[in-house]
Amino acid sequence: MQRLQANVAIGYAVTYIFGSFGAIIVCVNILPWFMGRSIRDDAVKAEAEMLAGAKVYGPGETPALPDLVGRLFQVRQAAGRTVGEIEAGATGAAIAIERVKRAGAIIGVEPDLKLQADDIVLVVGRRAGVVGMANTIGPETQFSDGMDMVVATRDVVIGNKEFVGKTVAEIIDATKELRHGVFVLQVKRGGNPLTLVADTRIEAGDLVTMYGLQEDLQRIAKRVGTVIMPSDKTDFVFHGLGIVVGLLVGLAVIRIGSIPLTLGSGGGALLAGLAFGWYRSRNMTLGNMPTAASTLLRDLGLAGFVAVVGLQSGQQAVHTIAENGISIFLIGVVVTILPLIITMLVGRYILRYDNTAIFAGALSGSRSANPAFGEILDKAGNTVPTTPFAITYALANVFLTLLGPLVVAFV
Repeated sequence: MQRLQANVAIGYAVTYIFGSFGAIIVCVNILPWFMGRSIRDDAVKAEAEMLAGAKVYGPGETPALPDLVGRLFQVRQAAGRTVGEIEAGATGAAIAIERVKRAGAIIGVEPDLKLQADDIVLVVGRRAGVVGMANTIGPETQFSDGMDMVVATRDVVIGNKEFVGKTVAEIIDATKELRHGVFVLQVKRGGNPLTLVADTRIEAGDLVTMYGLQEDLQRIAKRVGTVIMPSDKTDFVFHGLGIVVGLLVGLAVIRIGSIPLTLGSGGGALLAGLAFGWYRSRNMTLGNMPTAASTLLRDLGLAGFVAVVGLQSGQQAVHTIAENGISIFLIGVVVTILPLIITMLVGRYILRYDNTAIFAGALSGSRSANPAFGEILDKAGNTVPTTPFAITYALANVFLTLLGPLVVAFV
């Protein structure tokens, strides 16, 4: 038994290098040539379709012309008019008067508050609506003590049944007073932005990104759903429970005759991860893990696994290569390349994959090739290949764990 276990480790150690390198060659070089389009071009195309026209900015990037702005105006033409009348009469886009300064003192803002000449008002809203307020309110002023306010962007998960299944138009009509000072930036469902038109239906679990003052955001969040606060902390209870459940599932053994079938700790953890990930998509306040933390765990796990294999099997691998030549290595080359080529042909001509970036993610996942996936992400420049990789990676690992004992038994 120990000899057989050593042979597995030796074969893995000898073939691992090309197993990773060959997958990179096929997924990053051969596949784009075969499809006639680059990974980057198709990744940009797919991202544009998923974002429905919304722009995505990288770290440290902001638009030169932001959609939401704040401006100060000195009341002239609007003297005698109420705050509600001015907000309702805004043309171009929605605006909100958030603060009023009169005779050097900040006063409370109510819809029926009548503005007086020389009042200073802070107007926040869509740029298309705010820039035209000088003609309605009075000249713009650059600064006034005490008139600056802090705005924030928050993600809110739709949870109130009052809004579930309703159209955007119905929600707008029902929340006119509630929405004062709050601006919706986007709505996502399953990570993909929705195109917001009057008949778009909102479902439970939709993630709404809102912009406004803290007090306004808190007011609307109490009615709409749960605020997802950004955090650099990891929910160890949620993830720990998932690991424990996965390990328990992996201990289960089902026998078909004399052949034992078990997922093992890895397969059990994978299934638990899929189940817990689905549950978190419905309850996003649970299971937080910053991207940096998950990336560190993934890289350390992969590097540690490779290091342990090498340390345990290095001497035996050298001895085996010296004894058997490079036959094991060449077999590994065939086993790496041939299934990828067959999968590539099936995906193109039977499954009709048409996007190179999505196809590359699925192909690398079917091979459980993390190094190849890393190169694909680098070429794509975005996360488009991630979803197809995750799906095929999960299926490949489950089938590998289940079918491995059958293959060994039949051999």
